[in-house]
Amino acid sequence: MRNVICNLCPLIKLVWLGLLLTSGCIRLERIGTATPHSVQEATTQPTSAVLVTSTPDYGWKDVNYLVEDVCFEAALDAQGQVFKIIDQNALNAFYMQIDHNQVCEDAIGPLVYPFNDGDVVVGLWNSGTGCTARHEVQSVKRDNVQKQEAIQLRFVTEGDCPYELVQPFWIAVPQSADYTIRIEVQPAR
Repeated sequence: MRNVICNLCPLIKLVWLGLLLTSGCIRLERIGTATPHSVQEATTQPTSAVLVTSTPDYGWKDVNYLVEDVCFEAALDAQGQVFKIIDQNALNAFYMQIDHNQVCEDAIGPLVYPFNDGDVVVGLWNSGTGCTARHEVQSVKRDNVQKQEAIQLRFVTEGDCPYELVQPFWIAVPQSADYTIRIEVQPAR
């Protein structure tokens, strides 16, 4: 009997691994804040034009790493809520609030952000169903006189996968600690 069980051990391990991998249907992707350049490859004809597109560089820093340890359930509960964090004390309070809600199994270790150059950290999560999800920047309007910045995003999910996805959008905006920052998200059409 013992030999039969031991012979099944590799199969049991494989089944458990499969169950483990399929049980957490979450995919978090970082947002790009640098200026990516995408070049459409030319066809084999030498007369084709090569199209170059680029996304404007808004001066933001990608700080999704600050929320990597936030569990799926906590991010889902906070979806659509815009967070503005102006200093390390506010960042620590943010982590404490997530831990206080006791949605995540593990405590979120407080990470440190330097908050140099008047940086302010702003972010949110959105959720949807599909294979992939992302935020696309539609427009950014900064008014230095009124000290306001408005960021308009479009939340896009793609694919027919049955996965519930939570997508973060967390950035550090320089020289904005005393600005009112609004983030509006339009669903994909």
